[in-house]
Amino acid sequence: MRSPSAARLTATITYCLSETGRERSVKTGGSGAYHQNATGRITPEDLTLFSISPQRHISTVFNWAEFDAPQEFRTLLAHLRKRHQRLSTIRTVLEAEGMAQVAFGDHDDPS
Repeated sequence: MRSPSAARLTATITYCLSETGRERSVKTGGSGAYHQNATGRITPEDLTLFSISPQRHISTVFNWAEFDAPQEFRTLLAHLRKRHQRLSTIRTVLEAEGMAQVAFGDHDDPS
């Protein structure tokens, strides 16, 4: 039996195509729809990047960019991982600033 950390799960990433991307999609036999789905395999470590529905469907929406061509799942997953890392770094910095504020007070306050 495989360990849970070795398990591979199927997930869907919904992403958006620009007008150019929709035209390219149609030319290559795709639907040309604004919203596209890419499905692929993830590891349990990637679950924090996704939502899990009550029916146990694993998915996320990549809606902060439009693409000029249809995308592969692995490329989208790499974007999600990088974005998650950037946001985690920002969160850590903000938390550290908040802790410093509590510990050392507001040095800009003239009173």
